[in-house]
Amino acid sequence: MYAKKLKLKLSNQKRSKMAQCASYARLVYNYGILMVNGTSAMTKVNKRAMRT
Repeated sequence: MYAKKLKLKLSNQKRSKMAQCASYARLVYNYGILMVNGTSAMTKVNKRAMRT
């Protein structure tokens, strides 16, 4: 199987937006993992979300 590599030429504003999206996706993924595992770390995440 082969993959094509692409290089994006983004402006600073678009680069920042892409970084924000990746950061949010990582947060959602980690939150889902915590839910599946049922750890006590969920309370830390919930408290952090309530502050904002």
